[in-house]
Order: sequence, then C-alpha cells, then structure tokens
Amino acid sequence: MKVKLQKVIDSLYMVNREIEYYYNPIKEEFFSSNIGEFEDLAMDELDELFENSIILPTNYEINKYQMMINFIQSIKDTIIYDKLKRSITGKGAFRRFKDTCIIYGIIDDWYKFENEEYKKIAMDWCNKNNIKFE
Repeated sequence: MKVKLQKVIDSLYMVNREIEYYYNPIKEEFFSSNIGEFEDLAMDELDELFENSIILPTNYEINKYQMMINFIQSIKDTIIYDKLKRSITGKGAFRRFKDTCIIYGIIDDWYKFENEEYKKIAMDWCNKNNIKFE
C-alpha cells in the first residue's frame, strides 16, 4: 500500500487545536476527529474506525510557531529579520508575521518554506509508521 504524500501534507495543514487527523490503512483514507462527520456510525463502528487508524502529528507536534522562527533565522536581510522577529511576539503573532512577509515581498518564500516543513513532517510520519509514499 502506498499513500500520496500530498494527501498527508494536505491533512497536516488541516490540523489545529481542536481537530486531529487520522489515516485508516484499511480504508486507505484520511479523516478528521470532528465527531460531526461520524453521526451515521454506531458506537462500535466508530471505535473500530479509530482503533484501526493512525493519528497524524498533532498541532503541538507540527509547531507552526517554531516553523516561523526557523524561517526568520534563514533571512539574511537584517531589517526584514528584525521586523519578522518583532512580529511574532504576543497575541496575533501569526497574522502579524504573514502581514510582515507580505509587506517585504517574501510571502511566497514563506509558503515554500512552510510547505517544505510540512513535507518533512509528512515523510517522517510515513517512515515512522512504515507507510510507503509516492
């Protein structure tokens, strides 16, 4: 069995504090922990679904804040570096970070960096769980 790496990455992008994602190798599908999606399943079917599935990295394990720090550390321009460093302190850090990237014309660089980070996480998860990917 092989899974498309992009499907893993897409699922990782959907992970947040409230919703986790899983992969069911029997059904070869990804699904979220959003209980509303399972209202048609009986309790034993629901238990079986989760028991036979592998959880993807959680929001805590993905750590988008650390991704931003790593991206900032890759910036050579000291002015942009300083502005980005200041943008990630306090409430609203993610929005300010993206706004700063837009202002300095490096938002595409951020998206490429972020996607590569998600790709590494997806590959590590597949390898850790002995899941072949393409």
